[in-house]
Amino acid sequence: MKRLLIAAAAALGAIGVACYQDDALQPLQIAPTRVLLTDAPFPFDSVSSVNIYVTRIEASAQFDTIGAALWVEIAAPKKTFDLLTLQQGTTAFVGQGTINAGQYAAIRMTIDVDKSSLKYLDGSDAVVHWPGQGEITLYALVEEPLAVSPAGTEIVIDFDVGRSFLYRLFGNRDFVFQTWLRAVNVAATGAIEGNVTRGDGAVPQPVQNANVTVYDGESFTPYVVATGRTDAQGHYKIAFLRAGSYFVTFEEPDIPALAQIMVPIVTVTAGAITPLSAVLQLAGAGGEFLRVSGPPSVGVGGTIVLRAAVGDSNGDPLPNPTINWFSRDTAIAMLLDSSYADTLQFVLGRQEGSVWIVAQSGALLDSALIQVVAQSSGNPVASVMVSPPSLNLVVGDSTFLHAELRDSAGNILSNRPISWYPADSSGVVDLLVTVGSTAVLKARLPGSTIIRAVSEGKTGSAIVTVQ
Repeated sequence: MKRLLIAAAAALGAIGVACYQDDALQPLQIAPTRVLLTDAPFPFDSVSSVNIYVTRIEASAQFDTIGAALWVEIAAPKKTFDLLTLQQGTTAFVGQGTINAGQYAAIRMTIDVDKSSLKYLDGSDAVVHWPGQGEITLYALVEEPLAVSPAGTEIVIDFDVGRSFLYRLFGNRDFVFQTWLRAVNVAATGAIEGNVTRGDGAVPQPVQNANVTVYDGESFTPYVVATGRTDAQGHYKIAFLRAGSYFVTFEEPDIPALAQIMVPIVTVTAGAITPLSAVLQLAGAGGEFLRVSGPPSVGVGGTIVLRAAVGDSNGDPLPNPTINWFSRDTAIAMLLDSSYADTLQFVLGRQEGSVWIVAQSGALLDSALIQVVAQSSGNPVASVMVSPPSLNLVVGDSTFLHAELRDSAGNILSNRPISWYPADSSGVVDLLVTVGSTAVLKARLPGSTIIRAVSEGKTGSAIVTVQ
C-alpha cells in the first residue's frame, strides 16, 4: 500500500511535500504544512516500479468535494515518486507549505498520468487504464477532519497500490486504476506490527505474502481502513492508523489449507505501536475440512483462480483430493475446463453481478462469493449528491439516505461503486445497511454528525442531527 504524507500548519511557513509508506501528518516548525507519500507492499511480483508524477496537494475545510468547495494548495512538488520504495512505514518527502490553522475535511492530490508509469521487471512499460489523460485529481478519504495547529501539522496520504492497480481484471495483461487513498494526521495515529507464521509443523515457519486487512471496529458496518502484506520473514507493519479500535484479519490466499484468522478487538494508541502477531493453523482445527480461497472479484471477460484444500478426519491435508466444482449462475460466471488438479479452478466472469462458486468433496462443501464487475463506460463521476442533505431524528429513529451520481455534463450515472462513511467516531448514528446508492441508518445518541458517500473519489454528504 502506498501513502502520501501531508503536513499542515498556520499561515506562516514554506511549502513542501514528501513520500511515505503509511498515512500520517508530521508537525514542522512555525505554521508549515508538510506532505509525505507512502505505500504498502505491492502485490505484483512482476512489477519493478510504480511511478506517480505528483503535481500538487490541496486541502479544503468542506466535506463535499463538489460545487464551490474552497481548495488551498499545500504543496506543488511536480516530481515523480516510486510507490514501491515506500513500504512498511517508509516515507518520502513530497513537500511542505503554509495554510491557515483549522479543521480540514478533504484532501486531494493531482497527478499527471502522462508522466506516470508502471514498469515490469524487464523495464518495459505496463498498460495502465487511467480514468482520463493529463492531469487527474484523486480525492483521499478523510475519516475525521484533520486539525492543523499554528505550530504545524503533518498529514500522511495512504496510497493503497494493491487496491488501486488491478491486474488482468478484464482478461488482458494490463492494469485498471481506481483510487484508494486516505489522509490522516500523524500526531493522532499509531501502528500495528507483528509476524505471521504457520503452526501446522513442529517448528513455526514464517508466512510470506499473507494478506493483512485492517477494518474499522467502531462503526456498525465496518469498512477496510488499510491493507498490508508480509515480507519473506513473515513480518508486516501497518502504520498511521487513527487511535481507536479495529479488527484485523490474516490470510494466505494461495494456501487454502491454512485457515483465516480474525482478531476482533485491536486497540491503536496515538504515538505507539500495537504488537499483533498471528499463527495460521490448519483449517480443520483437528478434523476433516474443505476450504476454498481466492480473489473475491473478477471483471467481465477476466479469469481468476480459486484454490481448495481437503483435510482428512485427523485434519491433515490430502495430497490429491477429488473435488467437484460448479457455478450457481453460469450466466454471471462460468467454470473453465482445466487439466490441472482438482484443487485449482479457473472462473471466467461473463456479466455483472454476484455468484456463488461451490466446491464439493464427498459430503464436504465450501463456497466463495464472487463479484463480477463491468468495465466502466462513459464519463467519470463528477459529483455525488446525498439526499436529503439534512435529517433531524430522535434517538431510535431509522431512515435512509440516497446518493445520486452525475458526470460533468449533468448526466445521471449508474452501476458505479459507492462507499458510505460517518465523518467521525461519535456514534451519533449507526449505518445499519449500505447497498449501492442507499444507506440505512439508525439514530443512536443525541448530537450531530455528517454521513458521506464516496464514488470514484468524489464525495457528497448529509448532516444528521439527533435529538
